[in-house]
Amino acid sequence: MKQYKKLLFFVMLISASILSFTIVSCNSDDDNFTDVVPDIAEAIIRSFETSDQFATINHTSATITATLPSGTNLNSLTVNMTLPEGTTVDPASGSTLDFSSGPIIFTTNAANGASRQYTATLAAFGDPKILSFSVGDNAGVIDDAAGTITVDIGSQDGDITSLAPNFVIADGTTVDVASGVSRNFSNPVVYTVQSNDGFTAKEYTVTVNQVPAPQITSFVIDGTTGVVNDTDETIYVLMPPGTDVTNLSPVVEVPTGQTVNPASGTAQDFTNTVDYTVTNTENLNKTYTVTVEVQTVIPTFYAFLGEQADIASLIDDDAKAAALWMQSTYGADFKYIQFSNITGAEMADVKVAMAYYLTPLENVGYSATSTDVSTLLPAELQTGAPQAEALKTWVKLGGDMLIAGEATPLIFSLGRVPADFSAPRAPGNYVYSEFGCAGTGGCVDMNKPPDDRWGLGMRPENNSEDRRNHPIFNGLTFFNDEFLALQNSATREVRLIWWQHFDNILSPSCCGQDAALLFEQNFSATKFGTLSFIGDAFGYGAVMWNRTDQANDPNFDSQIPTDFQGTIMSIENTIVGYEWDSNGTVNDFQSNIETFTGNILDYLYNLN
Repeated sequence: MKQYKKLLFFVMLISASILSFTIVSCNSDDDNFTDVVPDIAEAIIRSFETSDQFATINHTSATITATLPSGTNLNSLTVNMTLPEGTTVDPASGSTLDFSSGPIIFTTNAANGASRQYTATLAAFGDPKILSFSVGDNAGVIDDAAGTITVDIGSQDGDITSLAPNFVIADGTTVDVASGVSRNFSNPVVYTVQSNDGFTAKEYTVTVNQVPAPQITSFVIDGTTGVVNDTDETIYVLMPPGTDVTNLSPVVEVPTGQTVNPASGTAQDFTNTVDYTVTNTENLNKTYTVTVEVQTVIPTFYAFLGEQADIASLIDDDAKAAALWMQSTYGADFKYIQFSNITGAEMADVKVAMAYYLTPLENVGYSATSTDVSTLLPAELQTGAPQAEALKTWVKLGGDMLIAGEATPLIFSLGRVPADFSAPRAPGNYVYSEFGCAGTGGCVDMNKPPDDRWGLGMRPENNSEDRRNHPIFNGLTFFNDEFLALQNSATREVRLIWWQHFDNILSPSCCGQDAALLFEQNFSATKFGTLSFIGDAFGYGAVMWNRTDQANDPNFDSQIPTDFQGTIMSIENTIVGYEWDSNGTVNDFQSNIETFTGNILDYLYNLN
């Protein structure tokens, strides 16, 4: 790690001489001393030559690389080096060495006490080999025999999900992913180097180990989990009514090797905010401001979340139809909240919230690109927005939600499903796999015949088990005992953006009941169907994302936060027919949509 690994140095060649840099302290009446830092420039290897060829020396990463003529015998190479006067090196200049098994480390020692280690890697032309590999100033350790490279980096040395390493390969070879290209190193990645002759290749598995940044990973008071916001460096804990905040002893968890002050288990008075400072192994600090409040309002309301100031002003016909139905159904227990007005205080009396809209015909600006789904959400609901953070806190503290239509990417903003749409799909990065009809106009199907029924495929083989008797289907029947019919209107609006399956992320990823079960275990979720016409477990039409603060399956992804006390139901794809307004045509299954929605909201409302 660069903090501990080296001193900053500048090597300037002026008339073949190297300037020294000396740090002298300030003078005062009480002290007068000179602090001399050994000049590391006296410990460099100025040149490295073998087989009449000079190698390339990278003084920043302390690596030496060279490609020698094709057929060169690497078992016995004599190396000659030039060094500053009075500096020695081990192995010594003039030594005959075996470079066939991998890199050799050369250690210099200068007369002034400075010392450096250079890693030298040599290859013959066309030999598929990575000669040096570094992330920033952090050089990797190459094991050619095992085909592995290990790089240790500091907590501030970049985002491990998007690192652009620099490396050197032997001349006469190519590599599948070029030097300088960003990749996600959350898990080991593979580079394949191939000789230009097309017959020989070598794979290197690269592992990047990053020192954890100072972080509080969990903050619990008497069984109540606080919401940790790393971005704002805050922790919010909402305690049950009647709690005495003057003498509470939080249980604070931090990564291994880190410390926190005040210590975990220490009693504190939380009448006012309290600062907790965590220190990591690099001696870097991060201070969280902890706010503890006592719940004074019991949540009882059903809420609809919408874009405009009130229901009458809603532009999207589907959002308006759904909101009017909720208002009529729940009466005095209903409230409407505009997206821009979402705050912790506004959500405090809400037990269940619904976020839904579907806008292809209205063209009000909700659209996605072929690679980024976030713009389906208004700014207030996108990741990091204050309103999205308030919703996240509310769900983590036990609020329950139904999200559907174009609002389904909210599952990512809430942090319930990890996703980075700037990076490829990978374990821990569960971006959608299907982006059809993503543009401004979505898809609008006209003149559909009434016997073309869209719905939610609920055959036993569509899920991990038969879920047709779940309470969310009370009072509903299944068409041909196979799917819940939801739509057969002549004009239908669609946003076709969803998970088809989890290829290269889960194994099995598709399409049997075993794949659906693994999905449920991985996410602590329950799958409810797919598209009506699909006969197996391909695709995720509806998912209930269960709370994560209780016992999770051993297959649960550890990158998913374990402090969600609320449950989220998402209807993931509008091609299942979940469309509240039929655009002037008739939907024979409108009552199914209403009953299904009521069942979901009431089921969520009655969860603990």
